[in-house]
Amino acid sequence: MSDWTPDLYLTFSKERTQPAIDLAARIQTRQPRRIIDIGCGPGNSTKILKERWPFAEITGIDSSANMIDEASDKYPDIEWVCADASGDLSHMGLFDVIFSNAAIQWMPNHDKLLRNLFDMLNPSGVLAVQTPDASHMPVHVELAKLAFSDKWANKFTGFSGTHSTYHADFYYNIIAGLSNMIDLWETRYFHVMNSHAEIVDWYRSTGLKPYLDCLREESLRAEFLFDFKRAMTAVYHMQANGKVLFPFTRIFFIVKK
Repeated sequence: MSDWTPDLYLTFSKERTQPAIDLAARIQTRQPRRIIDIGCGPGNSTKILKERWPFAEITGIDSSANMIDEASDKYPDIEWVCADASGDLSHMGLFDVIFSNAAIQWMPNHDKLLRNLFDMLNPSGVLAVQTPDASHMPVHVELAKLAFSDKWANKFTGFSGTHSTYHADFYYNIIAGLSNMIDLWETRYFHVMNSHAEIVDWYRSTGLKPYLDCLREESLRAEFLFDFKRAMTAVYHMQANGKVLFPFTRIFFIVKK
């Protein structure tokens, strides 16, 4: 998959950052010394951690060089590392808080991933994660239907995707094997969009990206986006004031060692 585009991702920075704020607020650790933000992106979530624990040693890690460059330019007082967070990070030592906001869905083998991250915690440390539960959301369902429709299926031959979403019970069964100190919840955010085109713009920087990367010609990408927008118009209804509600479900869990 091609590298990420920070400016496009941050078009909806307020909506994307709110879950990080909500997750950080539930962490019951007063004075963590070392914190790592897994899949930190352009640093919007890491900034929340710095504001809450200004004296902690905080590191943001992401596999995207573009995202790390954006984060380091905006927040030079935080350490930034460009690396694959799904790999072996044990050389980085132990942490009091391991935080991840909307990132693990891009990483494989969540069972192994979460166990590896949990092993990097100090005693009494916490693993705090937020990930979308997109599998039942119309934006995700309609994208899959479109991509594998008669019109488009031949463009995605052999496409396996890089985006994994699961329900809360899937994560519970993993983390219950790590600790009995668990906080697990789900929040459904209602984002108010000005148009259906904004839903397309939202998803272009995330769920749509692997599909668009498969389409080499700009004309094909434009046509695919047009068809996707038409699908969004059918499943997300315009409200009386002309706005469009875009519900988005996210799973949160905090596991203490």
